[in-house]
Amino acid sequence: MSFFGHRLSAIGPHQRDGLLRLCALDPVGAVALAHQLCRWDRWGNGDVVVLGRPGRPAAGAWVTGSLMPFGLAARPGLGHDGVGAAGARAVADHARLRLVRHGSLTGPAPDVEAVWGPLASDGLRAREERWVQPVLLAPTPAGGLTEAVLRRRPALRWAVEGLHAASSTETELVLPASVAMFSGELGYDPTTAGGSYARHVAWLVATGRSYVLLDDGEGRPARPGGPALVAFKTDVGAVWDAPTGTVVQLTGVWTREDLRGRGIGTAALAAVVDAVRRDHMRADGVVSLYVNDFNAAALRLYARLGFERAGTFATILL
Repeated sequence: MSFFGHRLSAIGPHQRDGLLRLCALDPVGAVALAHQLCRWDRWGNGDVVVLGRPGRPAAGAWVTGSLMPFGLAARPGLGHDGVGAAGARAVADHARLRLVRHGSLTGPAPDVEAVWGPLASDGLRAREERWVQPVLLAPTPAGGLTEAVLRRRPALRWAVEGLHAASSTETELVLPASVAMFSGELGYDPTTAGGSYARHVAWLVATGRSYVLLDDGEGRPARPGGPALVAFKTDVGAVWDAPTGTVVQLTGVWTREDLRGRGIGTAALAAVVDAVRRDHMRADGVVSLYVNDFNAAALRLYARLGFERAGTFATILL
């Protein structure tokens, strides 16, 4: 399909470099797409599409049950013109038959808006539309983020020191916490659709991307041989060594409900940011996340730690 000099075409892994160069316009906004492009050595025909020449595309998308678009909307400050309504329509037409129940559209809000318009006009219905999801960047204080927290709350040292990358022996503890987080955020149990979610959690653990804090079930440090539950967890959902430095996107930030409001999540997240910088990043990288604008408690937590807004995502839940 051609329009305005662009052509929609499917690309393979050997052609990803052009789309990665486009992602470098906004590494924080495009990190999830870039992560997928770099993670996989193979994908199905049509799973990744671009508009324009594969070596220098004007926009692109990952379309595998869910949709992650990038570049559809103009970014005048970055010298990017976008692809107009016809380009967004072409991506929508390609994605329509690939989107599945409980799938989603996620990415920079202007790109999601551009492609959701034609999909919605064709009758596709959403379970929920989340149009304002602030994208936040962690601060980089000298000495690390945890030191500032412990100066204010020294009693939370156990949470800082107990935060660690989950081991394979802890996968059975991590999975129910991950399911609780997912169900609370998206409204359904992901394990009812088969084993793919459990395999994803196991992969996060095996690759050192799932960080947890264990307690004894009552908000005290877990003891060897004693009871243990996940008190806090988060994952490195995406990581990309962009030309300007490593970008990490944290996902699945969760504190067990009975421990909320006690500062444990704040201390543990500070420790995660420091650990991720040590374990997954070059010195010049950034740690990011995005959050629903209606999640006031999470926004207060991130503000206490000094996170600053860098953009807006949107998510359409199908």
